Amino acid sequence: MPILQVTALPQPLQVDLGDAATALAHAAAAALGEPPNHVWVTWQTVEPGLYSEGGDAPLVQPRSTHPPIVRILAATGRPAELVERVLIGVAEAIVRELVLAPGNAFVHWETLPTSTVYTGGQLVR
Repeated sequence: MPILQVTALPQPLQVDLGDAATALAHAAAAALGEPPNHVWVTWQTVEPGLYSEGGDAPLVQPRSTHPPIVRILAATGRPAELVERVLIGVAEAIVRELVLAPGNAFVHWETLPTSTVYTGGQLVR
């Protein structure tokens, strides 16, 4: 059950964060071959002016800089090719949903070793 944690600047008014989160869950689920309800997404908005890139700290999400940061937490055991598909699918989805310049996303996969995750009433093994 992967978790996508998005950290990004405030978005323009036309961006619906709920729709964007849903699109990310669907993109990850499609790449994994799992149902969308097996992917969880949280969204944290960075306070305006507190995300600096080279000294530039904008108040809202620029199209070409300050990429949204997506951290994917998932249990170990998935092949590298599958991880790559998820990374690309999630990156493309966030760029599309937030109407960003192509490639303006930072997506990282973090593997959680077995027996270090508890969910659904049990340890994940």
